[in-house]
Amino acid sequence: MLTPALLRWLASEDARAELHALTASPPDDAQLLTTLTRLRKRFSPEQAAALVELARLRQRAETKFPGRARAMFFEREALEQASPAVVAAWTARRFARFARVADLGCGLGGDTLALAEAGCRVAAVDRRALAVSLAASNARAWGLDARVHPVRADVTRPAWEVEAAWADPGRREGGRRVFHPDQLQPPLASLLALQRTRIPNLGVKLMPGLEHAAIPPQAEAEWISLGGELKEAVLWLGGLAERPGRRATVLPAGVSLWREGAAARVAEPGAYLYEPDPAVIRAGAVGDLAVRLGLWQIDGDIAYLSGEARIPTPFARSWPILEHHPFHLKTLNRRLRALQAEVVAVKKRGSPIEPEPFRRRLHRTPGGRPVIVVLTRVLNRPWMILLAGT
Repeated sequence: MLTPALLRWLASEDARAELHALTASPPDDAQLLTTLTRLRKRFSPEQAAALVELARLRQRAETKFPGRARAMFFEREALEQASPAVVAAWTARRFARFARVADLGCGLGGDTLALAEAGCRVAAVDRRALAVSLAASNARAWGLDARVHPVRADVTRPAWEVEAAWADPGRREGGRRVFHPDQLQPPLASLLALQRTRIPNLGVKLMPGLEHAAIPPQAEAEWISLGGELKEAVLWLGGLAERPGRRATVLPAGVSLWREGAAARVAEPGAYLYEPDPAVIRAGAVGDLAVRLGLWQIDGDIAYLSGEARIPTPFARSWPILEHHPFHLKTLNRRLRALQAEVVAVKKRGSPIEPEPFRRRLHRTPGGRPVIVVLTRVLNRPWMILLAGT
C-alpha cells in the first residue's frame, strides 16, 4: 500500500533511475515475480512493490493523462476516480475568472492541475495525507507547484476563504462504487450546505448515473461524455451555473445540447438508425436532439432515433438500416444467411436478451458482409433491426 513516506522515496534520487527504467517498460503479469525478485536485492519489499505498482499505473494512466503520465505519481483508487485530463480541462474553464479557488477532495490532483493551468491559484484540499502528497508531487511534475497549495483538512470545515471551489467527493466505500448522493464522502447535502454558507460558486463532480430528482432546482446539471463514453455528471451552483436546467456535453468536440423538453414523434424505422450519445440520454435531451435533426423515435420509451438521411452530428452515431422485422430468432437467422452476414455486434435497448450469449446462437458467414443486429422495441413491440456494419 502506498504511503506518504513511500511516495517521498519514489520521488527521491535513490529511486529515480530504477523508476525511469520500469516506467519505460513496465513488467507484465508473466514478468512480475522475476522483476520483484530482482528489485528486492536492492530495495525493501515495500519499495520494490511500490516501484512496480507505480510503473504499471503510469502505463494505465496514459489514456487519462496522455504524454504526461510517465512523470506523474498515482495510487490505484485515486487514478480510477480521476477525470481524464481533457474532461478536467473542460470543467476548469469555468473557473478561469477566479484568482483563487479550492479543489475539495483533490485526490491525485488531476483537477487541481487543470485549474492551475486555467490560471487559478489552487488550494488542493483533502483529509488524506496521501492525497495531499500526491497532488503536491504531481504539481511539481507539471511545473505548477507555484500555483498549487496543498492543504490537509476536512473539506466541509474550510479554514480558507475562496469565492469558488470544485468538489470531487469520494464515490467508493470499502472498495466498491456508491450510487447515491447520500453515500458520497462527503455527502452531496453537506456540499450543498457549504455552498449556501461559505463558498457561493461551486461545481460538484458526481456519478454519471445521477438521478434527476437529486438535482437542486437552482443548479445546472451537465453530463459529460468523452469519445462516446459517459464520464461524469457535474452540478454547477451560484455564478458557475449558466442557467438552471440539464445539458449534455460531448468531448472532444466541445459542444453542448440543452434539454428543453421537446417531444419527438414516434414511428417505425426509416433508412437510418441513430443512437444518441450517452450524455444526451442521461440529460433527457433525446427529444430535443430528434427535433433539432428532424428525426423521430422508434418507440416512445426507447432512445433510438431514425430518419431518412444521414445527418452528421457529434450528438449521435448512425448506421444505414438494411432491414427490420418483428423479433423472431428463426427469421433473423434466415435473413442473416440470405445476406451472407458476419455479425460484428449485437446491440440492445429495451430488450431483456443478453447480447453475447445471443450472438452465439446467430448464423454467421465468416468473412461475410459485416452486420450489426439491434434488439429493441418499435411502437411497443419486440423488434430486430439489421444495420450495415463497418
